[in-house]
Amino acid sequence: MKLEGFKGIIAATITPNGSSDEVVGAYLDFLYKAGVRGIFILGTMGEGAKLSPSTREKVAGRVVEAAGTRFLKIAHVGCSDLESSARLARHAQEIGADAVSAVAPFFYRYDAESLANFYSALCTSTGLPVLVYNNPGRQGYSIGLGDLARVFELVPALRGIKDSSGDPDLMLELKCMFGSSHFVACGGDHLLYYAFSIGVGAHVSAMAAIYPELAVGIMNAVERGDFAEALRLQQAVNRARRTLRAVGPDTASYRFALSLRGVDLGPPIAPTRRLRQEEMEQLSRALGPINKLAEDAVKRA
Repeated sequence: MKLEGFKGIIAATITPNGSSDEVVGAYLDFLYKAGVRGIFILGTMGEGAKLSPSTREKVAGRVVEAAGTRFLKIAHVGCSDLESSARLARHAQEIGADAVSAVAPFFYRYDAESLANFYSALCTSTGLPVLVYNNPGRQGYSIGLGDLARVFELVPALRGIKDSSGDPDLMLELKCMFGSSHFVACGGDHLLYYAFSIGVGAHVSAMAAIYPELAVGIMNAVERGDFAEALRLQQAVNRARRTLRAVGPDTASYRFALSLRGVDLGPPIAPTRRLRQEEMEQLSRALGPINKLAEDAVKRA
């Protein structure tokens, strides 16, 4: 599937950890049936930064193969070192991904020219479209609008950005400045309603990896002008998001929430611990109404 012209929900998929190919296929079927048409592989909730390049290659190959042509397939290749990112970008092209995205290199702080060096090297390493992935909370520093604009100016081969700053002002400016020439996707599930309301065409959503019906429902409600319904579903997404962040390590809680939907992709990737029994019971109680809402959304669709 082509990056250009894509519009819709891109699920930031959870990485299979010890689960069978049959389960992985069932997970992708679950997403597709709910209306998801894109997947973002090995991102934050996919725990990609925990894995070695060779393991990331195996995971990406497995998921891309199972996805086939049904989805836009974006492989996250961000690493703190350029060599590993370039290797993963080359591999993504070899396995048939549609695009790659890389979080800004983390630990050290980089200015616009240094970031341009990083993304220019990635563009040279692969024939796939390359996306900037701005995630201040994970990369460890903020990239302002001026620096992002400078990176795009210095690296004309860049095809777009996934912005997970959570800043609605920045999202609006990126849409206005680059929306007609680049692929612009929002991250941060509290902004689903906002992003679609201002005309952003794509949203990379961690919640869509568990509750695809809600994310797709928000998009569809905004499109048909039913803003009350979009806000109702956005409130539900926000409740689920707060709950999952409050109980246990988030990558463990997201996996458990997905298991409550009938898809078990295995335990969190080490060193993240498993949830304790009381945490699972707390999540089961708190997420029960959200699960029902998602199931009802399917019936209404």
